[in-house]
Order: sequence, then C-alpha cells, then structure tokens
Amino acid sequence: MSIIQLFYNFEIIGLLRLFGDVSGRSVINIKTENIVCDMDNTAFLAPLDERKIQEFLRISGVSEIKNIEVFSSLSSTNDYLLENILANKQVSVCLSEQQTKGRGRYGHQWVSPSSLNLYLSMSWPLPVWKQRYETLSLWLLVSMAELLEGYGCQNIQLKWPNDLCVDNKKLAGVLIERKVSQTKNALIIGVGINVAMSLRNDVNINTPWVDLISIKSDWTLSRNELAAQVISSFYNKLRKLENDQLNKLSAKWRSYDMLVDKNIEFLYEGKVSKGFVNELDELGNIVLDLDGKVLYLHSALISEIKIIGNG
Repeated sequence: MSIIQLFYNFEIIGLLRLFGDVSGRSVINIKTENIVCDMDNTAFLAPLDERKIQEFLRISGVSEIKNIEVFSSLSSTNDYLLENILANKQVSVCLSEQQTKGRGRYGHQWVSPSSLNLYLSMSWPLPVWKQRYETLSLWLLVSMAELLEGYGCQNIQLKWPNDLCVDNKKLAGVLIERKVSQTKNALIIGVGINVAMSLRNDVNINTPWVDLISIKSDWTLSRNELAAQVISSFYNKLRKLENDQLNKLSAKWRSYDMLVDKNIEFLYEGKVSKGFVNELDELGNIVLDLDGKVLYLHSALISEIKIIGNG
C-alpha cells in the first residue's frame, strides 16, 4: 500500500494519477495540500468533469439538463447561480472543487477544502410560487438519505430543517435560496456533501462532522457519479413536487428523524428556549411541546437547534 503525504510547506505542482473512475484512470492536479491519501482506493478523488456528470445523468434517465459548469474555485456555488442570468431561464447546475466563502443556513460557514467533497448548486425556474415549495428542502434531504442508503450507508439521520447526519455528526446539508426579478424567479438549491475531508489533517470545524469514506470504508463512487445521482434525485423530486405527486412527508421524515422524541434547545423570538419535539407536520413545520403548549414552527422562526439531555 502506498501512502502519499503532501504538506503545506512542500509545494507540489504536477499530475497525480488516480485509479478507479469511469475510464479506469483519472488525473488530478494537487498543489499545496495537506492530505494523507491511500492510493489503493481513490476513485472518489477523481476531478469533477462536466462531461462525465452528463454521461452519468443520461444513464440515470435525465437528459433535460444541458447547462452544467465545473469550476476549480468559487466563492460559493449558490452565489454563482444567483448572479447568473441563466438561473432564471433554465435548469442549471454549478459545481466547484473548492468554495472560498461556502455557507449554510443563516450565513454559517460551510468549510469547503479543495478536491475532497461535493459542492453543488442547481437552479429551478418557478412559473409561480406555491406553498408546497416550503417543504422542498425536507423532501430533498429524504431523497439524499434514500440515495446514500442505496449505496450502503447506514445510520442516516435527518436534522430538521436542512442537515443530513450519521451518528449525530454532519455529513451533508442543503441550502435553498430564492432569486426574484421583474420577469422571472427561481430556486437555487445548494448541497454540500463531505466525501473525503478526513484525508486532511488540518480541518477546523466546531461542530461534529463525518465523511463518506469514514462511514463506509469501501466507498469508491466517484464524485462525478455521486453528483449525477444527486442531481437526478433532486430533479425527479422537483418534478413530482411541481405536479403535486409527493405526499406523506411526515411519515417519510420520521424514519430518519434525528430530533423526534428529543428535548432540544433553540433560539426562538430572540431568546434561548427549550422544548420537546413531537413530530414534523405535512407542511414541514416542527411540532414542539413547550411546557404543555404545542407550537407549530416554520424553519424561519427557529435556529441553533441542539439536542439536550437524553431526550
């Protein structure tokens, strides 16, 4: 087994061959990284490639998405689509090897080191706003949970309203923003998935996190195929949501719910509150018991959720 260790104080500019992608071999540029890499199992590190993503999309049955762009670095994939006029006209997808200003809910930083994870945003034109879109992030999280289970990942949990976790550690997140203009409006759907961040020994994140190669030691799926599968699953969910073909959100969510039947602490109306999570309703609201009073809260009203005690 060959181990390659690259340090910040040792700049490497060149080509590192990686085995196991669609073609059987891929090439990646690595420069000034702090990575420990097992060369026997590195298909997941193959560079992002829009042509391969399109190929995988066609295999999955989605041929309608024509505009896919891949960048080596962006401030944020969501910001790119928010600023891009195409985002208001057609379904567009943007991916980046790195984000310099990746963000999650309420502007929280999403740490985005280069070439190890999946940072992806997708635009969805909206002819008209419908209330059912309020549940979109929850349906997309369910879709991702089902997708990863299909690849053998276990103990997947969904933390309302936008995180996917394994054993109480964050694996992925979804951020949905709305772009509005005089003539068009669109949803911008961002997703970040930790794929191989544990290969770096300098990641500084305050909250517990995990990646795919840690929860599944034999993970070999390339990020190109993973991206295509995520795009395909999102596309199909959005089509069904538009046609009002999705139902029983509460039941589907409950099978992955990280918070149900737990005591939590959270910010509500400008102060720290505590409550007991009863369920998620069909409108995507969290149903809380606060000292005998039942509240149905939209995700815009509550933040900084933490499980306390033993539930």
